Amino acid sequence: MVQPRGRRPMTQGRHGLQGHLQALLVPAAFVLLFVYPIGRLLLLPWLPSLGPAGSTGSTGAVAGLPWAAIGNTLRLGLVSTLLAVPVGLALGWLLERRRWTGQSVLILTLWLLFLTPSYLLTTGWQIVFSLPMLHRSTLAGYFFAEPGIVALLALKGLPFATLAARASWRAIGAEILDAARMLVVADWRRRWVLLRLLLPAVGSAVAVVFIESIQEFGIPATLGAQIHLPIITYAIYERLATTPVDFVNAAWLSWSLVALAFVAAAVHLYLGSRYGGALVHGRQRAQAATACSSGERVAVQAATGLLAGLGVGIPGVAVVHAALGSAQTQAPLPVPWDSLMHSTVFASIGALLAAALAMLLIVRQRRRSRTTLLAEGVSLANMAIPGLVLGAAYVIAFNSRWLPFYGTPALLVIAYVAAQVPMLVRFLQAPMGQVHQNLSDAARLHGLPWATRAVDIQAPLLLSPFLWGWTMAFGQIFFELPVSELLYPAGHAPVGVAIVALNQSLRYTEASRLALAGIGLCLLIAGVVALALRLAILQPIPKEATS
Repeated sequence: MVQPRGRRPMTQGRHGLQGHLQALLVPAAFVLLFVYPIGRLLLLPWLPSLGPAGSTGSTGAVAGLPWAAIGNTLRLGLVSTLLAVPVGLALGWLLERRRWTGQSVLILTLWLLFLTPSYLLTTGWQIVFSLPMLHRSTLAGYFFAEPGIVALLALKGLPFATLAARASWRAIGAEILDAARMLVVADWRRRWVLLRLLLPAVGSAVAVVFIESIQEFGIPATLGAQIHLPIITYAIYERLATTPVDFVNAAWLSWSLVALAFVAAAVHLYLGSRYGGALVHGRQRAQAATACSSGERVAVQAATGLLAGLGVGIPGVAVVHAALGSAQTQAPLPVPWDSLMHSTVFASIGALLAAALAMLLIVRQRRRSRTTLLAEGVSLANMAIPGLVLGAAYVIAFNSRWLPFYGTPALLVIAYVAAQVPMLVRFLQAPMGQVHQNLSDAARLHGLPWATRAVDIQAPLLLSPFLWGWTMAFGQIFFELPVSELLYPAGHAPVGVAIVALNQSLRYTEASRLALAGIGLCLLIAGVVALALRLAILQPIPKEATS
């Protein structure tokens, strides 16, 4: 039937409106979650009207700014980076160039260091040095001071440095080393050539470790607060958690974090552009790993055992020891077990919404429109925003008359979603990119509705990456600390907040029991997800589908 000229079919108009709404959904979500709150926080020093009522501080100046906290943060970040990066380069060389018994132990130790929340690592060592035999020792004096914070920051930064180093050691092929041996006579000049090839990796490791160190909140909130050492992240928290609330100086401190991170990123970009080069090519020959000599084997195994003991073994045993009540020096208090339920509910909902929004963003990215490219850029930029700054931005942005979400569980879940979406976009992009668009196009041409396409075609193919992404986000949210400290509703403290509160009160037994219960709950949920995926994969195909 011929349609009258100048009129469109009703279905076409409806589908067009639906397409426009879907196109506006992602940009609107990212403006609300990222652009609006972070922009409002960073503009607050010059536009105090953007802050909630009751904010204090000097407009356009830095009066009252804790310069000691900025200096301490810079010094601790630099020293911990200088400790972690050389060790990371050495570990990267060992993992790529040598083979020895116990190599898997080193890899497992680095992963455990990466996944363990920093406040749990700190709690373990605090328990160790609270024992009577060590409480007044020289080591305890060093631990409960700046060297203890530096050591913990270096341990947490070591996995990042090793990862950056391994990639560069792997890219330096055997043909480059052979050419250096043939063309460069002096041994020191060959080492200098190798160093120049590693400079981009060094710059990357320095930038990542330094940024992670200055943005760390768990260690300043536990050990830093106990020894009363001012650090930027905890100073931001104090200005937002105490009365009168000082929003302006919290914004200035957030600017100082952003500026320090920008300097580190600029150094990384300079080294990459000045000394970087394409090392992977068609004639590349991989450098085979050789077995360690007897002396190297002893040294490497000793270093692996030392790292495993300092990073995982000793603090882990201390937490278990305290959980059994062996380190109890005060009358026992009831463990806040309800925080497990609160974190489970918050993490389940937040991980589900974050995974769904990440998948929607990836689908929109395939069209490569300006709005999706902008949303992708914002998500990448948000990965460099520390959780404490994001939480501070949400305190300011959603503590107003027309967005009165502050103090509600909804705002905490929204902040969790905003913190997890950038990571999930990177995690889900590859598996979702493997699902060809022609599958949906063919189903659409055959008249299948949207719900049928989503349930019968997309869901079975994307079930596995979606559930693993949800599990990853669940674990991250469950033990999340900085956003939780600033935004959790009264009477509904998550696990991280409860553990740090017990830690600050020196209630190590209760904190250890709660931490072990949380770890066990997360492992149980991950096991259930893995079992469900295995059963779904092994489920037989119905006979109707094969006939």
